[in-house]
Amino acid sequence: MRKSVRIGLVVFGLLVTAGLGYRALQDEQAIESAQLNRAAADRFAEEALSALADLKATLHAYVAPGQGLPFWAARSATLLDAIRVRLLALDAALAATGGSVADSLDGIDQLTAAEKRARTYADRGEPLLAGDVIFTEVRDLLIAAASQVTGARNTVRRDHDQRAAGLRREQAGLALGAIALWLIIALAMVPGAAPAAAVDPTQWRHELAGRLKKSEDLPLKDEPAAPVAPAAPVAPVAPAVPVTALRDVGEICADLSALSDFGALTGTLARVADVLGASGVIVWVASNDGSKLSPVATYGFDPRMVARIGTIARESANLTAAAFRENSARVSPAGGSTPSALAISMCGPTGPLGVLSAELRAGQNADEACVALATIFAAQLATLAFPVSVAPAADAPIEGDARRAAL
Repeated sequence: MRKSVRIGLVVFGLLVTAGLGYRALQDEQAIESAQLNRAAADRFAEEALSALADLKATLHAYVAPGQGLPFWAARSATLLDAIRVRLLALDAALAATGGSVADSLDGIDQLTAAEKRARTYADRGEPLLAGDVIFTEVRDLLIAAASQVTGARNTVRRDHDQRAAGLRREQAGLALGAIALWLIIALAMVPGAAPAAAVDPTQWRHELAGRLKKSEDLPLKDEPAAPVAPAAPVAPVAPAVPVTALRDVGEICADLSALSDFGALTGTLARVADVLGASGVIVWVASNDGSKLSPVATYGFDPRMVARIGTIARESANLTAAAFRENSARVSPAGGSTPSALAISMCGPTGPLGVLSAELRAGQNADEACVALATIFAAQLATLAFPVSVAPAADAPIEGDARRAAL
């Protein structure tokens, strides 16, 4: 391939990658904006609910003996104004989802009118009429307003979660697209076979004359030529990693990219273990100072055994600690009754963040394909990893299956 074509391919790849990166950055900004909108909506909803509860208690004071009506009337007016302001702000936050709390705003107007009637009855010395307004009409209006505020808050949360998950999936697709593009460019730039050397156009005549002369010198035979046995068909070579496994890897990575914490990893770790051929998988995350590793998600191990293991010190003499210290993949072969195991470092921009460890099923060794698949999963998990605070405690002794789980 000519040098100009190669340069053109590289420039094209860089431009497309820049476009995909810009789109991924826009998705990240959209997620941050949605998070701010959700936080604001939560705050406005909590303040509105708190003000509604205070208003309910304040109105009850209208009919309580020995209470000063002017004080509670002024407090009611202040609370009604505060509720109206919070509902207007919540309605603005709901605009992005297509929702509205207009009914609650109408209810506040009705509450204002009902409060005025109750205050009038209480001022005229008619507590029964004031109590009838407060404990029937006002109660129903407060319940309806609180219910709608709670529903609006849940709507904003649900819309944020769905939108964030969709944007995370899009970011994963953009990353896979960029990887596929550079793979195609790399394959296109691999040099092909060298062209055949130029042959003398008259050479075929000399070769033909030589073959004819040689055939004239050979004696004739009456025996028929023995039939040539057909060549045996060549069996196709199976790929080291089946296509179905690669498809499962892509789906698992897409699911991992949509997660926001380690709490929902259990089901995905089961699929990871199935692809790796592992009987158990543990995700370890480093502490803030990087001195210890804590198990944050497991599959295939008894929770009591994992709790007994606890944390692993960075300087421990086991496979997991070694992979974290060296920021590399470590493998232990199977021996006797001990199964094969592997530990892959989860690396982030600032260095190793944790370790993905797995214990393989009996009779299976951690070959290069298994280590490569585990490395892909560890790289995807690194996008979720963050240092965790670990309280200093003495490490408990690890024996039997607990020692193998710590790898």
